[in-house]
Amino acid sequence: MAANDYSTFWLLFGKYGATMTVENLRDTYFPGAALKTMANKHSAGLLPPRTGDVYDVRDVAEWWDAQRKAKAS
Repeated sequence: MAANDYSTFWLLFGKYGATMTVENLRDTYFPGAALKTMANKHSAGLLPPRTGDVYDVRDVAEWWDAQRKAKAS
């Protein structure tokens, strides 16, 4: 990874620490979405991988950067 690929990680880590809850993910990337919508997105594989009830901020950063790159293409 290039140095600029870490910026998303460091922003998330600085705000949330090592893990994020589904509520944190929703508030950051899908404001206004219902928890049921988030559950549906998770079931459809549209969210980063989850361990138990939390998301690792490294996985979230990689997922978000991939989303941004896909939109730019």
